[in-house]
Amino acid sequence: MKIVDYLKLYAETTPQRTFVTEADGPSLTYREFWQLVQQRASQLKQEYADKQACVMRASQTIAYLTDYFACHIAGKVIVPLERDLPDDKVAQIEAMVNAQLFPPEASDILFTTGTTGTPKGVVLSHKALMTDADNLAERLGFHAGMTFIINGPLNHFGSHSKVLPVVRTGGALYLMEGMKKLEDFYTAIDAIQGPVATFLVPASIRMLVQLTGKRLATYADRIEMLETGAAPITQTDMQQVASLLPRTRLFNTYAGSEVGVVCTYNYNDGLALQGCVGTPYPYSHIELRDSVVVCSGPGLMMGYLGQPLVETVDEIVTSDIGRLDNEGRLYLTGRQSDLINVGGLKVSPIEVEDVAAAVIPGLKDCICIAHPHAVMGSVPKLLVVLEDPSTLDKRAVAKALRSRLEAYKVPVDIVSVDHIERTYNGKINRKYYIN
Repeated sequence: MKIVDYLKLYAETTPQRTFVTEADGPSLTYREFWQLVQQRASQLKQEYADKQACVMRASQTIAYLTDYFACHIAGKVIVPLERDLPDDKVAQIEAMVNAQLFPPEASDILFTTGTTGTPKGVVLSHKALMTDADNLAERLGFHAGMTFIINGPLNHFGSHSKVLPVVRTGGALYLMEGMKKLEDFYTAIDAIQGPVATFLVPASIRMLVQLTGKRLATYADRIEMLETGAAPITQTDMQQVASLLPRTRLFNTYAGSEVGVVCTYNYNDGLALQGCVGTPYPYSHIELRDSVVVCSGPGLMMGYLGQPLVETVDEIVTSDIGRLDNEGRLYLTGRQSDLINVGGLKVSPIEVEDVAAAVIPGLKDCICIAHPHAVMGSVPKLLVVLEDPSTLDKRAVAKALRSRLEAYKVPVDIVSVDHIERTYNGKINRKYYIN
């Protein structure tokens, strides 16, 4: 079966069950939504009669979600793009899509964020979508009585992938246009009856904990599951959210458009292991080759837009560096391209940032970058955002860092800045800091 087949199944077997609610908007049952999808599919067959794919601007709305499933019914590949992407960029992508020959199994094309290079169109199959749906539903505990809050862009994997297990298990979706204010998060929960779940990037989790921790704790029996990913989460943040939500399943997930959902770790285990992303999902597989993560399984992509496509790529050698413990849990320690070469010794900026988060009082954000050095070639430099910049004591910070890091990993300079450049999904925009 395909994901859209489950939508039809629940429209027939549980027609009155709520499927989707739009913040400050309508709420539709499975039957009502399925009827809209069928109507839209008929329109798309005519509008795109001479094309294999539909290029559309995505949004966290019922209208877009209708288009998404309608494309599947119409037998079209859907290509969701940023809502505010310039028209000339959209035209370029449309030209690329129209020039591509897609096999019948092709389903979605998701564009990467481009934080580590030029954005690429990742071609996914219906099989890959079902694999992700089954993986997430089984390991994270999706079920029909849960409402999942979507607050991120549906054209990117983080939020896109969460629609799949909801439909797979007959649950409900609540769509909101981001978290412009933290109050929006609580307003969404208050509007929902029953248990809720959501995906939040680490930066959003940190803001909720630091700015509204006491209030977050009052929702401990409402938030059944909270997943994070896209960027590293510090051990301190894991421990704090676990203390506020002691009965919530708290997952740190390793995933991506090309590889699907790979590993996950419930850090509400009393350990909150730093850098841990857990064990592989049921239908995913990993191995390490010279410490580099290699992924395989039916959840992998078919290839990139503009290149020949296959049913499923056999394996993907990532740029992620990791290690496995005795329990088979994967720990991510950095990316090959991000490593700082200090006279031949490699420094992971993530490791430095994690230690900084643990030892620097009043730290709101930070990034470790490479700084040119006449003798060593490059050395670590730390940029910090403090609650009170006037409290920065460089010597004290360096001493605290030395207590947990080897000497060559300790930043040679520590500089206070107003903010750290990040992408929409909370990832540090390391490209911005490359000279």
